[in-house]
Amino acid sequence: MPLSDAIRALSAFEPPAALPPCDLALLAEVLEANGLAPIASYHLETCALGAGVPAQFREKLLALYQGVVNDNVYRIMTLRGALKASPVPVVVLSGLAAVDWLYPHLAFRPLGDLRLAVRGEDGARFAEAAKGAGFRVEAVAGGGRGAAFGDDRVRFTIQEGLWQGAPPDAGLFDRATPLPALGPEIRRPSPEDMLLSTVAEQAEQGLYAPLVTFVDLREVLRLDPPLDSLQVKERAVALGLSRALHGSMALLALHFPEVAGAAGALAPPLSAPERAAVDAVVRSAGDPSRLTHLRGAQAAARLALLPR
Repeated sequence: MPLSDAIRALSAFEPPAALPPCDLALLAEVLEANGLAPIASYHLETCALGAGVPAQFREKLLALYQGVVNDNVYRIMTLRGALKASPVPVVVLSGLAAVDWLYPHLAFRPLGDLRLAVRGEDGARFAEAAKGAGFRVEAVAGGGRGAAFGDDRVRFTIQEGLWQGAPPDAGLFDRATPLPALGPEIRRPSPEDMLLSTVAEQAEQGLYAPLVTFVDLREVLRLDPPLDSLQVKERAVALGLSRALHGSMALLALHFPEVAGAAGALAPPLSAPERAAVDAVVRSAGDPSRLTHLRGAQAAARLALLPR
């Protein structure tokens, strides 16, 4: 598909010399809706594939790039106050974990929802430290297994496991890597946990997830040393994420064929009924040009993917 070729070109970290022909108006909408406008804009302004691209198209994306730069810096610096004050271990997840690890530039990826993992027994101490940094509890989240914090400027949530409402996961903290730039107790997840956390986040959206999350997965699969595929599949079974992992890997291979082999190696076996249900979701969610979907499609997809 021409649109898919253009998306791949603009979301590559080493883009080709020319932009594949496509409907630029639709491409701009898809890039914006899927969190890919910043990286696309950077390539158009700095690489050869931007030559000959209409100024109006480039200017629209450049405005989005500049907005993401400012928003990312502001939100990270604001959140950093709560993180530096934390007396307990915290694992950053989602875009906050990805942006300074998997991407070569802070502006390439919008942060999205700010998610942190905190052990359940540490929640009260973390909340007290966050309060001292100007954040207050705004809501209970994840079925009582987490909470949302805010300071009228920035909002974030804490959770006990890989996704909101997930069971406690002590191994998530044991496997994590220190991230001292954000605070002495701050860590980023292991590559395997980053992948499963992203898969769970995509399942929460019924696989109708922004394409930037599939760029996250693409880059996790490119890490050296490579992921422990057996550990990923065993933990997916234990967490009830096998269907979600199968669906995410199928979509990843569709969007980015260059990692199809690695994605296929991570796809767990499913029963025939499970596979049929997940494959139906993949077919529905696999067209990046579809910016709207039938009412109820996401809710139905969630039932097919999330742990039961």
